[in-house]
Amino acid sequence: MNLYEHQQKVGKSPARFKVIRGGRRGGKTLLETEILIAKATYKGGRSIFFIAPTQKQARSIIWESLKNRLGKIGEPNESRLEMKIPSQDGKSSTIFVAGWENRENFRGQPAHHITFDETDTMKIFFVGWQEIFRPALLDTNGTADFIGTPKKENPNLRRLEKMADKDWELFHFTSWENPSIPREELERAKLDMDGETYAQEIMAEYVDNISSLFHYTSLVDMFSNTITKSPEKYLIVDIADDGSDKTIFNFWQGLESYRIEQFERLNTEGIINQIREYASQDRIPYSQIAVDAIGVGAGVASSSLLDGIIGFKSSYQALRTDQSIVHLPNVHYLDHAPLVSEYRNLRSQCVFTLADLVNNHNIAIKTQDVRIKEKIIEELALYQDASKGDGKRFATEKDDIKAILGRSPDLSDTLIMRMYFELKGRLLPHQSEDRARIDEKLEQHFRRNEARQSMNSAK
Repeated sequence: MNLYEHQQKVGKSPARFKVIRGGRRGGKTLLETEILIAKATYKGGRSIFFIAPTQKQARSIIWESLKNRLGKIGEPNESRLEMKIPSQDGKSSTIFVAGWENRENFRGQPAHHITFDETDTMKIFFVGWQEIFRPALLDTNGTADFIGTPKKENPNLRRLEKMADKDWELFHFTSWENPSIPREELERAKLDMDGETYAQEIMAEYVDNISSLFHYTSLVDMFSNTITKSPEKYLIVDIADDGSDKTIFNFWQGLESYRIEQFERLNTEGIINQIREYASQDRIPYSQIAVDAIGVGAGVASSSLLDGIIGFKSSYQALRTDQSIVHLPNVHYLDHAPLVSEYRNLRSQCVFTLADLVNNHNIAIKTQDVRIKEKIIEELALYQDASKGDGKRFATEKDDIKAILGRSPDLSDTLIMRMYFELKGRLLPHQSEDRARIDEKLEQHFRRNEARQSMNSAK
């Protein structure tokens, strides 16, 4: 079959891994049909995987195309979506067609080539790639293609391009490069579509989610950033709501998270003992330990064995860290302009603070656990500026994040809570008071919040 010029470049490339970003109707499926067949007909019986976002999509995207292209040469199994074809030396190869939701069926199976189609619509893609499919290529020295039109909500292709090295090659073509599409139709699409959609779907360009607080590339960079660390150490603990899920301990030196530990089914006593042990081992003062003081966490935060730790609650008022621009010094007997806050609550203030640090590459997370990486990126990518025009900045509520994820954003919570100590540090340069007075003012601040919440719950 004759391929267009841009398709030929992909087919002729000797790269082991190829990221192929193309516009709609740009010829991606036709190209991959030819690649799958070519890979399967090499000498020796081969296993070739084609993975689409869902089984239904796999059937509609490639299965019918394979049957039409192979005719009587192939032996299709309709129920299993497996196509057997003869290889050059008379042996038999199999092309397995499946949906991403069935990826566990491929665990432990060797593959000579894998094609991932519509890669940006596959959830927790990198967990499946690194735990299931990358190991499948070890014994065979196999190859892989990652194909799709970019999506701003789940930019796997963008991340693959960022991590590509010498074994990889990147390809980008637009819908315009398919000569079989009428030019007038593409011109009409340019008029009918909004600019952002046209850029993404036709030109295959990356479009940032403008309302997102965190830049996606900056989220990915957190795990490779090198920052100058301060000597202070911190421990942030996110406690499972009912004490039966995972409790997360995140260890920090300055703005570098250097270790993350997770425990299942820790009760209050177990959490308290673990905090005391970690504080001793890592020489972390209690005043630099924060716990989520909701539910089970309230008992931990109020324990006499942990006197001095910070009990964090999202609903607390934001800390006043910025000087009022409408009040001048030396007016009304003030030496300094009064401190103000422009955030709806403490959690929003911490989320915006974290976003600023992440987007400027000032946060580093040292972990090799791909599941931890994926969850942190997935969770933080959902935060948006949800301010409502009342002058108070407001980030997406945690309950809304939970509803989208289908789980609690526990890992990212430990990053958000870490920002409390950054905000606390901002108070110092604005005041002539010593550290003891600052700490006392913060303690009063939290006691007032506790009292208000107790009064509200009693009404």
